[in-house]
Amino acid sequence: MARRSAALTLALMTAAWLGLIAQVVLVLVLWVSGWWFVQEKLLLALPLGVAGSAAAVLVAARPMARVLRGAGVGRKPGINTALIAAALCAFAGLALRFVVGYPLSPVPAATVLVLVGLGTRLAHAVFSGQGRRLVIGLAALVGLCLVASVGFNWLTSIAGPVALAGAHSHGESDESDDSTPTASVTELRTAEDAPGPIKHFDLTAAKQQVALPSGTATSAWTFGSLPGPELRVQLGDLVEVTLHNADIPDGVTIHWHGYDVPNGEDGVAGVTQDAVLPGDSFTYRFVADETGTYWYHTHQNASDGVRRGLYGTLVVEPRGGFPEDVDLVVPVHTVGRTLLLGDSDIAAAAEVGAGDIVRLRLINTDQVPQRLRLAGTSFTVDAIDGRTIVGATPLEGAALRLPAGGRMDLVFTMPSTGALLTSDASSRPSLMIAPPGAEATLTPDTTTGDFDPLSYGTPSPTAQLPSDTGVVHATMVLDRLPRFLSGRPIQGYTVDGEVFPHIPSIEVEEGDVLELTIANRGWETHPMHIHGHHVLVLSRNGVPATGAPLWLDTFDVQPGEVWVVALVADNPGIWMDHCHNLDHAAEGMMMALSYVGVTTPFDQGGDHGNRAE
Repeated sequence: MARRSAALTLALMTAAWLGLIAQVVLVLVLWVSGWWFVQEKLLLALPLGVAGSAAAVLVAARPMARVLRGAGVGRKPGINTALIAAALCAFAGLALRFVVGYPLSPVPAATVLVLVGLGTRLAHAVFSGQGRRLVIGLAALVGLCLVASVGFNWLTSIAGPVALAGAHSHGESDESDDSTPTASVTELRTAEDAPGPIKHFDLTAAKQQVALPSGTATSAWTFGSLPGPELRVQLGDLVEVTLHNADIPDGVTIHWHGYDVPNGEDGVAGVTQDAVLPGDSFTYRFVADETGTYWYHTHQNASDGVRRGLYGTLVVEPRGGFPEDVDLVVPVHTVGRTLLLGDSDIAAAAEVGAGDIVRLRLINTDQVPQRLRLAGTSFTVDAIDGRTIVGATPLEGAALRLPAGGRMDLVFTMPSTGALLTSDASSRPSLMIAPPGAEATLTPDTTTGDFDPLSYGTPSPTAQLPSDTGVVHATMVLDRLPRFLSGRPIQGYTVDGEVFPHIPSIEVEEGDVLELTIANRGWETHPMHIHGHHVLVLSRNGVPATGAPLWLDTFDVQPGEVWVVALVADNPGIWMDHCHNLDHAAEGMMMALSYVGVTTPFDQGGDHGNRAE
């Protein structure tokens, strides 16, 4: 019996050391991606694992050897204690990765060490038969430590700031001069006397039964249709949109996704305005000073509202219109389990004359990436996120992966045999673009390779960012960890280990250049979206962008990826910075880019039930 027990102990120790070696290899592999992926492993998990395993070997090796040789060793509680200690150290390593995460701060590190120490002492008391009272006392201490840790985090979650950015700051801002001028977001609005021809639109948010082309009826929340009305204006127009809420109970706003409007027009409930409740209205005004493809959606409880249908498209043409003969806009959206290409859940068609030049605007208004394909013709990607790609070259058979919220403009010459737009998400809806009378014989493209915008187009020989201003460096480490969100336990989506509203804002001054590094430690894609600005992509996974200057407002940070982007702080305000998988934002992954001296009178919750996500 003793020999069997010793053999089992030896097997367990061998497995533990093999696991430790595997962890060392993992750390070496992850180290290449950056410190953010290995910090807690290198600083605490590995040292604990080594210490626990080494202690187990030192305590247990000699007695086990005697047993295996047939000699007796008597009662050895130290062996069992050492094995329990090694197991606790291994478990602590898992807790550091899947509970604590990045960054590893002193308090959770000390808590882990205390729990390992108390657990080891408890095991020794049990195996040594040191008395029931001592065992109960040590077990109570372990329980008290766990309860105190959980309770502290719970209290912090309900006692923290209620404004997205008002209570957040970096340490540098605490040293700023008290005489720094301040401005409220309510002052950062378009002037009443702003120049330009006025283009006025009225949008009414309401519950609506929508009959889809397939004959299916769906209950939706809309701005009058599904998708909402296309707002098409020209460069220099003064856009004026009055939002009415007929009966959306939680309230509604309009955010102009990708359009760098003044902060007071940004439409974020609890940050730039209060949610518009049933019976109320709000008017947005901004000058159309950039051409391109954009969209709009509610930013009040958006994870629910956008999914239900509160979205539409915005197109800003050059003065006099685009040079193409035909301009088609196709938002991609999922309502319930039904995928829509444009407004259709089945095969649809658009007639375009052979030889005509077509601009096809693709907009992903969904929560997740969409992979779209255009078969039957070559095309150029003329613009991404509203910004023109310099030196765009023809592509054929490339799968176009659009992050949630992202857009691409394709330009092609209409072939006599037509072109077919499809989505990998569903084979049911499609768009056949063809000359009148052409036979629809095309099949969906099956190319496996994705188009890579970081290497597309002609590089610019000149600097794209100011070189005579201050540079602010910031990092966002994305993960999924157990947290409390306003007192509610969730498996939250975190930035630097925290969830909204406890994630410190990134603070800048007007004129700064912000260089932002985003690392994704999790297993899910995060389409990151910064309001009020476009970012210039500098690198992905350490590889510099080599194509045309790529200015994005939404970019996918896939699992294990590290993106470095930069922006010019030229639009003062308090700006949302969040994952545009809006479920992730609702469960913690949102924060703010805040300009020094800008304040907001709006809060989360309150009489309007503001929810910034």
